[in-house]
Amino acid sequence: MNGPDGGIVCIVDDDEAVRDSLRLLLESSGLATRCFASADAFIKAGAPKMACLILDLHMPGTSGLELLRLLRRGGICLPVFVVSGRRDPLLDAEVHAAGATNLLSKPFDDKVLLDLVLGAVVA
Repeated sequence: MNGPDGGIVCIVDDDEAVRDSLRLLLESSGLATRCFASADAFIKAGAPKMACLILDLHMPGTSGLELLRLLRRGGICLPVFVVSGRRDPLLDAEVHAAGATNLLSKPFDDKVLLDLVLGAVVA
């Protein structure tokens, strides 16, 4: 199953185990995915057509917050689910102000994330 307009769920996370786990979770539910090891790799790929994005906050190079801001400034308003192993109230506020759809702490409940993504893709 693809998202709106044939979009896919992109996963941007520098942790290979997290990327693989998310990919398996989403693909087992029939969703198409594309994974990137960094925000810089995602940018270099030219932001593929997406239904939504799962984005790690803390990565080497361009951060998840910087990527989110770039997307919003570029007029890309798709659902973005930010995941982070390190939370800070001030940073959380910045993430929400930048336009994140939701912010989840690692480790997160797979069912919660899957329900959010399915809700965004089907909507």
